[in-house]
Amino acid sequence: MTPEEFLAQFPGHAEFSRKSRILLFAYYLRKHRGSTQFAAVDLRECFEAALIRVPTDLNALLQSLSKGRNSPLIRVRSNASTYALSVYGVSEVETILPVPATDSQQLSSFLSAAVPHLKRVIARIADKQRQEFLAEAISCLGVGARRATVIMTWVVAFDHLQEYVITHHLPAFNAALQKRSDRLSKLVIANRDDFAEIRESQFIEVCRSANIITNDIRKLLDEKLGFRNSCAHPSSIQIGDSKVVSFIEDLVDNVVVRHQI
Repeated sequence: MTPEEFLAQFPGHAEFSRKSRILLFAYYLRKHRGSTQFAAVDLRECFEAALIRVPTDLNALLQSLSKGRNSPLIRVRSNASTYALSVYGVSEVETILPVPATDSQQLSSFLSAAVPHLKRVIARIADKQRQEFLAEAISCLGVGARRATVIMTWVVAFDHLQEYVITHHLPAFNAALQKRSDRLSKLVIANRDDFAEIRESQFIEVCRSANIITNDIRKLLDEKLGFRNSCAHPSSIQIGDSKVVSFIEDLVDNVVVRHQI
């Protein structure tokens, strides 16, 4: 979390006093940077990173905040120019910290806005079975299963593209296969089951070389396949709701709807 993001948590922070902002940034350094001690230069960096004017009397403000029995700041004895939050300073900040929304609250807020839109996206798919499959994929969002939504949405789009090739471009696809210099050059596709011999990335390459899809669609499919792969294996990546919605929209509009069967 950046200083700007931290400050944005507080409604009306633009009206906070300079002293209040100093305490907030001192708390930010303690909780998000692991710095229990800080100097004026550290706070200056926080102000600048948050795009806020640095107080010209920053050193005087720090001295003022460290005076008194219950002062919010204390001076570190080993270095007069180094400060730390006191127990009173920590308490002062934590009393105004926003209460984080629960996972269910966040999910409810997202779904209330996203699901009606995604239902309209589903309606653009002509095939009823794919509609139902994608609806089930989107329902996974209801329990926070974003990875499942991504994987199932990819299945819908890729299944559609394979059927599109079989229905409209099979001779061109096979001709492009024969021009390859790998083992696929000996493969002839006769039905959907034969696609099992081709990796998804190779299928995309052949579609492009056969001019079945444009280069822009190839780039989009490569990008979405990479994201699908990240979701299909344990990893540390964070998957945001907006990313999942964009994933669905891009594949439905640019693959399923664009390449009508």
